Amino acid sequence: MRTQSKYQASLLAAAGLSDAQRQAAEAKFLEMLERTFGGGSAVRGAYCEWMAARSLRAENPSDASAPEELQAIARWEKATEEATRSVFSQMKIAATDAFFELHVWNSRTH
Repeated sequence: MRTQSKYQASLLAAAGLSDAQRQAAEAKFLEMLERTFGGGSAVRGAYCEWMAARSLRAENPSDASAPEELQAIARWEKATEEATRSVFSQMKIAATDAFFELHVWNSRTH
């Protein structure tokens, strides 16, 4: 069983799943991310780097992105795509529009 983290996942747009199936998929998604990144704090760190890089690109679309920003974006997106694909395959979730959303909070908010 996973330890309590400062983030959680929600499976969205997956009609027809029971609450138990949805919760199992969300837990498996987080486990796969933790395995990929090397633990809960690393998942949170990678997510925060991805969000920061995406925000910089959105605020300054004409500025060239630093290689570190592009790497953070690519690393996070590859990991989440692979985790999603694997969870859907293992659990036989066929919803084509379904996706996971990560909710992260800082120590002051929780």
